[in-house]
Amino acid sequence: MSSQTISSEKILRFAVTCIGVSCVAVVLFLGFHSLRGAAGGFGVMSSLIGSSVAGWFAIRARDQRLIMAALVSALPLAFWVWVIYDIAHVNAAS
Repeated sequence: MSSQTISSEKILRFAVTCIGVSCVAVVLFLGFHSLRGAAGGFGVMSSLIGSSVAGWFAIRARDQRLIMAALVSALPLAFWVWVIYDIAHVNAAS
């Protein structure tokens, strides 16, 4: 797939939507204890997909907006990495 087959606008819209879903999942994860499993699953996957799509096409298309989307998507991704670390290592040790 080349950067000419898909417009940067559509890729940016998809990446921003994934980042938005991940941010909503962060709020649900922190606010509603009964939704933690579903929010965590949606949040991790949408964050991974959004950051990888934005990063890959930022390299391929050399678009500044995609570079910014890739950088912004690192924030929810870092939160989910911290959550997984906390669940796997800290809670497993106690």
